[in-house]
Order: sequence, then structure tokens, then C-alpha cells
Amino acid sequence: MTLQPCRRSFPPNRHSSSTHQLSAHSHEYSCSAIILWRCITAAIEWPFFRFTTMKCLFNKNTTSSSHSIWPLYGAAFAMAISLSVWWTTMPFIIRNIGGSEEHVGYTWALNMLGYMCSLLVAGAVLGQHNPRNTTRTATVTICAAAIVMLALVYHALSCNYIASQFHIWMVIAAGIIAGSAMSLFWPFLMSWVSADFEGPALNRRLGTYNGAWSGAAIIGPLLGCLLVDSNTLLPIVTAAVCLVICFVFLTIARDGSLHTSLFEKTSQATVAGYENFSSLLRFRWLARIALFCSWACLGVSRSQFALLFTEMGFSETWFGIIITIFGICNFSVMTAAGRFAFWHFKSVLLLTVPVLLSMSLLLIIFGHSLAVFILAFVIMGCAFGFAYSSHLYYGACGSRRRSKQMVIHEATLSLGVIISSGAGGYLAKNVSLYSPYWFAVVALCVGFITQAVILLSGLSAEK
Repeated sequence: MTLQPCRRSFPPNRHSSSTHQLSAHSHEYSCSAIILWRCITAAIEWPFFRFTTMKCLFNKNTTSSSHSIWPLYGAAFAMAISLSVWWTTMPFIIRNIGGSEEHVGYTWALNMLGYMCSLLVAGAVLGQHNPRNTTRTATVTICAAAIVMLALVYHALSCNYIASQFHIWMVIAAGIIAGSAMSLFWPFLMSWVSADFEGPALNRRLGTYNGAWSGAAIIGPLLGCLLVDSNTLLPIVTAAVCLVICFVFLTIARDGSLHTSLFEKTSQATVAGYENFSSLLRFRWLARIALFCSWACLGVSRSQFALLFTEMGFSETWFGIIITIFGICNFSVMTAAGRFAFWHFKSVLLLTVPVLLSMSLLLIIFGHSLAVFILAFVIMGCAFGFAYSSHLYYGACGSRRRSKQMVIHEATLSLGVIISSGAGGYLAKNVSLYSPYWFAVVALCVGFITQAVILLSGLSAEK
């Protein structure tokens, strides 16, 4: 008989069993807590990382673009302040050194003639350069022309060379140099601002850009007329200081479209939301004629009316106030046009521009009170702002060759000033003081008839 070891069975250990159960439950609880914690952190962190990722992806077109574009708006503002102070007071500066109505008309006409002629060669000579270098070169040249003009006016006044033909024509020549250099500023700056944008984003950028320079046109005329009322030299000094500020803005500007050249090789034939290119082309011409009419009206009112206004007994300061009111209306319309799109491709609105401008000129011809003149410039400012915004938008949208469209834009307005200011100065000197305004009214009627012919022929072609 074999003895086997006795195996004593012990009762189960209650403490050991409960310990294992507790550890199992604790493990389950810890796993559940970890899972819960990870879910909570994921719920919190996912939107944050998604926002950060999206911000990094789209930062080039939104936040970074907004921060990098403001120096360009500042440059447009400073340049517009300089020009509005300078050229609003130019009729009074020419008059104070002995110039006639004819000299006043030729001053702005030849300034814009130099601007337009230089536009024709700007693309061929400097089209390969980026806007930053070109606009800075233009600013330095314009500032040098202002300093030369300052020296000429100072010499004429201090040495009593009043009505000296040499000094008058040298001042006009300095204005021609400034106008020629201006062709290297506005087209390049406008293409820099609008490059790589289309649709609503383009409209907002152009609206802000127009608001920047037209806002300066509110401040500049009043400031310039207050200065010239006390000293003939102060407007030119102020213009030179503003040009230095403009140069500083252009120096600190950084933008993604830095290497945009004046004439790009590619083009796009369709417009977002409006694929009928023939209709777009028709609206460009309607807006182009409206732009020409508005600047033809402005060329007469800003040059010849300045002298007529003071001959009626009003001061230069009041003329500055009227031009400031014009600038407020212009600024308001341009800002609204950049924020709303209901006016896009509405031909009736473009046809009203010559009508409203003619109405403002008739008020100037037959009105002899300050209230009537203010009403005339309110109407003129609203029509002017809409014509400018319309042509800028129709020229830029749907085209990659935007700098070329900007050159056409600037050449069109220059032609309006050249014809109206030059002819107005000649007529005021040799015919009568009111003949320049009648000349402008006839030009506006011709523009309206041309618009109507283009519109009717385009509609019949589509049918």
C-alpha cells in the first residue's frame, strides 16, 4: 500500500480574493478614466489644432495679407495728400507769381500730358522691375521736382520777379517732371494692391485703396488752401514732407505680390459670376467714357473755377472747403462701391454720370451763391466717385494683365484733364471766363451719346 502525501485543502482566503477583485476594478476604473480624459482633451484640442492648421494654411490670404497691405494704403494716402495740397493750390501759386488764366490751364494740362506720355513707355522700359523699387524711384523724383518748384517760387517772390515768363514756365516744367514720374507710381501701386485677388476680395481691396487716396482728398484741399492763404510756399513744403512719408511707407511694405511686373504675359477672358466677355468689354467702354467725362469736368472746375471763385469775392479758404466737400462725397461713394456689389453690370448707372456732371457745370455757370456752388460740387463728387470706381473694377476684374488695365485707366483720366484744362485755359484767356464750362458741357453731351450708341449696339448684337 502506497502512502500518498496528504493534501490538506485550505479554505479560500477572503482577503486575497477581495484584493484581486479590487485591483481588477481599479484597473478597469483607471482605463475608463484614461479613455474619458483622452476624449475630453481630444474634444478640446481638436478645434484648437484645426483652427491653428487652417490659420497657417490660409494665413497668406487673410491675416498676413491684411497686415502686409496696410503700408500700401498708407503710401496711397500720403501721396494723395501731397498731390491734393500741391495741385489744389497750384492756380493760386501761378497767380501769385504773375501767371494768367492761360498759364493756370497749361500747368495742369502739361503735367498730365507728361504723365500720359510716360505711361506709354513705362511698361517697355521698367515693366520688368517690381513695384516696390519703381514706386520708390517715382516718389524720390517727384519730391525733387517739388523742391525745384519751391526754389523757383521763392526766388520769384523774394526777388520780385512777378510775371517773369522764365519763372512761370520753369515752374510748369517742374510740374511736367513730377507728372512724368507719377506714371511710375499709381499703375504699379494699383497692380501691387490688386494682384492675385478676384471677385469680392478684389472689390474689397480696391474699395479700401480708393478709400485711402480719396480720404486724403478730403483733407488735402482744405489744408492746402488754408496754407496758401497765409503763405504761397507752404503748400509746396507740405507736399514735399508728405512725399517723404510716402517713401517710408513704401520702404516698409512687404507683400506676396512683390515681384509683380507691369505687364504680365497671361490673361483670363472670363469674369467670376459674369462669363459673357463681350458684355464685360462693353461695360469697360461705358465706364471708360464716364471716367473721361468726370475728369474733363474736374479739369475745368479745379483749375479755372479756382480763379473765377476768388474773383467773385470768395477766399481761397472757402474754395478749399468746397473741394473738401467734393472729396467727402467722392470718398463716400468710393467706399460704398467697394463694400457693395449691387451696382455691378448696371448700365443705367453709368449713363447717369455725364448727366449729373452736366448738371453740376450748369449750376456753376448760372449760380452766383456759395450754396449753389456747394450743391454743384456735391453732385460732381458723387458722379466722379462712381465713375472712378466703376472703371477701376471693370478694368481689373477678369484680367491677369491688370497693370495694363491700370495704365489705360490712368491714360483715360489724364486725357480728360489735358483736353479740358488746356482748352479751358485758352478759352478763359481769349474768349470769356465761362466758355471753359460750356466746352466741358459739350464734351459731356458727346460722351453721353457715345455711351448710348455703344449700349444699344451691344444689346442688338446679343439679340
